[in-house]
Amino acid sequence: MSMNGREVAVGDTFSLDIDPVSTTQLVRYAGASGDYNRIHYDAPYAEEAGLGGVIAHGMLTMAFMGRALTGWAGEDAAVSRIAARFTAPVRPGDVVSVSGTVSERKDTADGIQASCQLIARVGEKQVAMGDATVAWNT
Repeated sequence: MSMNGREVAVGDTFSLDIDPVSTTQLVRYAGASGDYNRIHYDAPYAEEAGLGGVIAHGMLTMAFMGRALTGWAGEDAAVSRIAARFTAPVRPGDVVSVSGTVSERKDTADGIQASCQLIARVGEKQVAMGDATVAWNT
């Protein structure tokens, strides 16, 4: 469900569950981002590095957060800022659940602006947290 900027209110929430992360997805993300660090595809190397196996790119997790945000905000919105801090690794097979909450709403001369808090989890474990700003022109 996408949001109409005029209706956005502090406390509004949104969420998105991502399909299980796949090795194919990690390879595609490496190609798109140019990040070919071996921890993202080479299991023995990732084990030796002390990571317990292959981990997803942190920026892929942030992209999931952005996908939840844009799906909620709708086509008429623009994400003007998004930031994240990664708190635990995401691995192939993990289902990432993203939730967001509107923490502030501003009416501006150009339209409406909302600040949102974002959390990504795998099960009960938080894997990333962040915030974003979304704007709708009116």
